[in-house]
Amino acid sequence: MKIDCQPRGKYLLIRAEGRLDASWAAYFTETLLAQIRQGRHRLILDAEPMAFLSSAGIRALLRVYKELKAVDGEFRIIQATAFVEQTLRTSGFQMWLAQGPPPDLPPAGALEEAGEAGQTGIERYQLNEKAVLTAAEPVCWRPWQQVDPDRVKTLTFDRDAFCLGIGSAAATFEEARGRFGEFLVVAGHVVFQPPDEQSPPDYLIPEQRFLPRMQCLQSLSWTGEMRHLIRFSPTDSTPFYPMSALMALVLDQTGGRPAGFVAAGEIEGLVGAALIRSPGHITGQGPIGFPEIRDWLTFCGERSFARQQALLAGVVAAAAGPLFPAPADASKTVAHVHAAVFPYRPLPNGRIELTAATEKFFNGPPPLAVVHLTHDDRPAVGLGESALVRGACWFGPLENPEVLS
Repeated sequence: MKIDCQPRGKYLLIRAEGRLDASWAAYFTETLLAQIRQGRHRLILDAEPMAFLSSAGIRALLRVYKELKAVDGEFRIIQATAFVEQTLRTSGFQMWLAQGPPPDLPPAGALEEAGEAGQTGIERYQLNEKAVLTAAEPVCWRPWQQVDPDRVKTLTFDRDAFCLGIGSAAATFEEARGRFGEFLVVAGHVVFQPPDEQSPPDYLIPEQRFLPRMQCLQSLSWTGEMRHLIRFSPTDSTPFYPMSALMALVLDQTGGRPAGFVAAGEIEGLVGAALIRSPGHITGQGPIGFPEIRDWLTFCGERSFARQQALLAGVVAAAAGPLFPAPADASKTVAHVHAAVFPYRPLPNGRIELTAATEKFFNGPPPLAVVHLTHDDRPAVGLGESALVRGACWFGPLENPEVLS
């Protein structure tokens, strides 16, 4: 089978020549899913040169259709041969057949519209110019001190809550003592990682009257509504976006004010650490040095989870400012970020709503990991910083950042 993909404005015209059968179904599916991953969500299949369509081929078309439906995309088949049309109609998939191309399909050879993101890869949306985020007093366990049960706080997360920290979903401190690990909260949805390399992450979803709770050793939390949305996608000069670049975009939009943010996107590579032993087991008061620290933390040995999907929550501020008053290089940014890793699922294009996007994460395959992001800037051998390929970042200024200092 020969597949020719032609961008036509907001559409992608696909000319499939040959037989769409069991021998070519996987190739066809992979080719079109790759286009969807690149942000092409309006697909037109020109089936005029398609000589044959089997049930395996219909399953390939159905897979593409479901992926597009999940991101509010569009799929139509035009110029189908009599055999292909009859196969689709008798199989119950006549809804894909169209009389012709959409009226706004540009002609062949027309220059593709670049749009706002065409040159820079960045689209900006203002969601609510009056929205603010309110930070809550943090829960502050100081690593690596013995945990004081009286300083552990139980936090309840409503649907406008965002948070990251170290905690446990256990009901009592004694039950939680051996289960404290990294967690993050997005729109009241909680993902937490038990401190065990073999254990998968778990999660809690706000449903009806149920609101998730966590016993927290550490927390940075904020509530409210996001003011801005940035959509980012790769370009020839910017194949991916390091966290520092995304954070610079956030601070530029907030005028340098500290911000709370949530990001979702395809992973280029994550760099970070995770607890493999609960801090509740600490008995001494001093710091834990090397090599003993390896009994408590695991660090990425390589850039991890490429081509999966990440849901991130964090706070960002200038290196010299309300959150970090000590003298520092004012040209840099400082962020505290946790990431939950999910199997890849494309995001819809354009302006999307945070809560709806979050719910789609939790209505699909379960999370794979929770990572505390770090910047490995060791000379020569360092892994650098985490980066995303394409995605969305919702954020807003913190009206009371001094609380978190």
